[in-house]
Amino acid sequence: MNTIKCTHCGKNIELSEALTKDIESSVLEAEHKKHLADLDEVKKESALEAQKQVEEAKVKAAEQAQSRLEIKMKDMQDEAAADKKDNQELRDQLKLLMQQLRESNKAKENAEIEMQKKLVVEEAKIRDAAEKTADEKQRLNLAARDKTIADLQKSLDEAQRKAAQGSQQLQGEIMELDLETTMVKAFRDDDIEPIAKGTKGGDIRQVVKSPRGTVCGVMLWEIKRTKNWVDGWIPKLKEDLRNEKANIPIIVTEVMPKSISDDIGTFNGVWICKPNTAVVLAALLRKSLLDAGLQKALAENRGTKADALYNFVTSHEFVQQIEAMVETYQEMTQQITKERTYYAKFWAERDAQAQRLLLGTANIIGSMQGHVGQSSMPKIKGLELLESGEDV
Repeated sequence: MNTIKCTHCGKNIELSEALTKDIESSVLEAEHKKHLADLDEVKKESALEAQKQVEEAKVKAAEQAQSRLEIKMKDMQDEAAADKKDNQELRDQLKLLMQQLRESNKAKENAEIEMQKKLVVEEAKIRDAAEKTADEKQRLNLAARDKTIADLQKSLDEAQRKAAQGSQQLQGEIMELDLETTMVKAFRDDDIEPIAKGTKGGDIRQVVKSPRGTVCGVMLWEIKRTKNWVDGWIPKLKEDLRNEKANIPIIVTEVMPKSISDDIGTFNGVWICKPNTAVVLAALLRKSLLDAGLQKALAENRGTKADALYNFVTSHEFVQQIEAMVETYQEMTQQITKERTYYAKFWAERDAQAQRLLLGTANIIGSMQGHVGQSSMPKIKGLELLESGEDV
């Protein structure tokens, strides 16, 4: 059981459980009400304070918003001004780029036009060059085909390798074989001797002989088929010439030295020619060797004039001179016949015209004499014979 102490007398008073509960309930209720009242007071104060803070916050927020708005407006104005400036710069840059682009396109078009012109000119040059060299290349190509077939018969593998490489050595061999064959047919009295590969010397050794078999000199041929002329060929061929004890060095090449503009010429004491003129040059040089050989033979046998005359009459040169004179006579005769035929026709036409003119004049004079009388007409020189004939 619970007790409480009296505030007046100080004695302890026993309380029953129900009373205790009522008291506790009363005290709790009183405390609760006081608590509620305090809570309401606090709420009211908090609400006022909160409202005050809200108002202050609204004012502060409005001020901050206004300040931010002003800053934002200023930033936007600055950005607008900067954008305007940037846009102007971009427009200027775009204008400059468009101008440069137009100039670039124009330059490109001009370059294309110039290129087309150059292509047309180069095409014409290539076509002309191709037309000039077509026959020679065709002949060399046919010779190359024949040489390739011959090589295939000897060694199929070797020919396939050379054909695949298209080597200059093979082309040189073809040209050498072609020149050798051509000279053998053109100069049957001479000894045309090909020089073996790997041996010092030129490519072909031509021993010039007279119709009687007398050796008159040696021509040493070197065949080159390259894209560029090489000055080093000259001293090598001269050394080969001394070793072979030959008389005339010749280089056959498709590319001439810069100092030679024709198809035949001399360069540092060596004859240079293109393949299509090799036989012509050989004939000219051979003629000089034959003439020199003849003079040498005549000098050696000068003691007997009859022998010298016999040698000259039976020589190849005498026959050629007589043939040349006969050919010249035949040409002159043909020309005279043509001229005689032409002038005979021309003279006949002129004679007929003169006769018509003379007869016409006589008819006019005769008609006039018929009208005025023959005695009244003066004598005209050149018509007396006709007038006498008429009187008869």
